[in-house]
Amino acid sequence: MILQLVVCLLAQLSLGFGQDRGSLRIMNGTIARDKQFPYQVGLLCYFANSPNNPNLCGGTIISKRWILTAAHCLQDPSFELQQVIVYVGSLSVHESEAYVVRKSATIVHKQFNRKIVANDIALIKLPRDLTFNARIQPARLAYPKDSYVGKAAIVSGWGLTTKQEASRVLQYIRASILSNKECEKQWNKQLKGKSRKLVLDSFICIDSRAGLPCHGDSGGPLVLDDGSKTLVGIVSHGYDDKCLVTLPDILTRVSSFLSWITEQTGGLGQ
Repeated sequence: MILQLVVCLLAQLSLGFGQDRGSLRIMNGTIARDKQFPYQVGLLCYFANSPNNPNLCGGTIISKRWILTAAHCLQDPSFELQQVIVYVGSLSVHESEAYVVRKSATIVHKQFNRKIVANDIALIKLPRDLTFNARIQPARLAYPKDSYVGKAAIVSGWGLTTKQEASRVLQYIRASILSNKECEKQWNKQLKGKSRKLVLDSFICIDSRAGLPCHGDSGGPLVLDDGSKTLVGIVSHGYDDKCLVTLPDILTRVSSFLSWITEQTGGLGQ
C-alpha cells in the first residue's frame, strides 16, 4: 500500500481518533497470502493540523471507482480533511499503486454520530477507474435480509499488532458473527453500570476472543469466510484504545446502508 515516503511515516502514524466508550479501531493476526484479499485497500488520511502525520485506515473496493470505508477515518472534530491516498493491489505497505483523492471526492454519511458511532460509513471516489486483475477486485455487498449471526467471517488490515506497532504486511483474523443482543450483553457486563452501550440494528458484532481489529484497521472489511467476498461489515470501534479487552468488536452493518450507497454512487456508476 504505500510509497517509500510512507515507510518513514509509519513509526509516527496517528492511528485513529478518540471517542466516548469505544476506541476507533490486527491483534493476533495471520499474514495474508498474495491475492487473498484483492478488495482490500489502505488509506492514508491527511488533515490540516498534521500534514506529515496521516491517519492509517482500511477500505474496500466496491466498484472500479468507489471505495467504502468508515466515516471516522475521514472526519475529525477539529480539523479539516485535506486529501486521502488510496493504496491498492499489494500485501506490503510500500509496494502498492497509489491514488490521490481530494476531500471533494469523499462522502461522509451526514448522520454520522461520533459519540455513539452511528452511521460510521463513508465513500471515496477515485479519480480514475481501477483496472481489475488478480490482485484488484471488488467485494460483493451484503444481502439485506440476512443477519449473518453464527457465520464465519474474516477481518483484514494493517493495524496495530500485539507489539503496538503498525503492521507492514496485510494481516487477517477469523471470527464468528454474534447477535447484537449477545454483543450488547457482553459490553454492558464489562461496563458494570458505569454507562450503558446500545448496540444499534445498524451495527454488526464479531467475537474477538481469538483476535481483534485495532488502530489502522478502521474502515476495513469484514467479509464472509466462504470465498464469496461478501462484505458484511466495516471496522468501526472496540472497547479500549489499546485493543487489549477482548469484548466483541462492533462494525458498521453494510446491509443497513445499501440504499445510501446506491443513492450516493448513482448505482455504483461514475
